Amino acid sequence: MRRRKPRSDCSWRKTMSKDDDVNHGSAASSRVLSRRNFLKVSVTGAAIASAGGLSACMTGPMAAGKTTKALARYQNTPNRGRRCGGCTHFREPNGCEIVAGAISPNGWCRFHEPLPA
Repeated sequence: MRRRKPRSDCSWRKTMSKDDDVNHGSAASSRVLSRRNFLKVSVTGAAIASAGGLSACMTGPMAAGKTTKALARYQNTPNRGRRCGGCTHFREPNGCEIVAGAISPNGWCRFHEPLPA
């Protein structure tokens, strides 16, 4: 009667040597990418990508510099009675803290904040 060699369900472990401990090597240096390292790399990449995306979307007063008229959706006419002349960001005679360029006191943009009453 012939004896069969038992098969291991975890054949991927055979490819790792004793020096390829998951806790001591990076995902790039080991021959086999473990699930733990894959998740670490994925979460780190997602966090970096989302941080970069959020900083690119900041066009309000928190961002450095001024926003273009197109990004602010600036228009030369009031919007439902709201106009730049009645906004906290408007600077006499035709400036704005947020929007770059000459601004009409009768204009409007999405950053409009009414003056306190």
